[in-house]
Amino acid sequence: MVRRGRITLAFAALAAFGLPGCASLPDDFAMIAQAQAPAFDPLAFFNGRLEGQGTLDKGLLGKVPIRVESVGEVSPGGTLTLTQIVHEGDKPPRPRTWEMRSLGDGRYEASLTDADGPVEIWTSGNTLNIRFTMDGNYTVRQRLTLSADGQRATNAMRVDLLGATVAVLSEVIDKVG
Repeated sequence: MVRRGRITLAFAALAAFGLPGCASLPDDFAMIAQAQAPAFDPLAFFNGRLEGQGTLDKGLLGKVPIRVESVGEVSPGGTLTLTQIVHEGDKPPRPRTWEMRSLGDGRYEASLTDADGPVEIWTSGNTLNIRFTMDGNYTVRQRLTLSADGQRATNAMRVDLLGATVAVLSEVIDKVG
């Protein structure tokens, strides 16, 4: 009985670690190059209406289109509330909400309804970095890079479980108002 449990656990571990090569950014996804300017200010970029279009690669589970409608508003106290509707393939749309405020020196305090705990956000030049954990102990890392005109950002997100990449999002986010 113990042997069967070990085999099942070993198979599950191999399946999880076998996914890293399966989920990746598409070859035709052109990330905006990292640069010192313009500085990525998420409170300014996400203030207003935005729309994201992309692809979520779930490795062996396939690829699905992603569309994200966002509306951000910065309060007089300086906190950004970003409300999003996420359309993932054929799934029903789901809402999520970010709250973010600047701590200075390119660091931000944030929360996200999808996150299981705090969200780390920091900037460097035109790059915004995000890291958090989701339910189920999934580690999420995002790198958004701002265009020279400040109206578009590319988003490369990686979701890891037990050190293996299980999903990758490639998205372009445009300000629309």
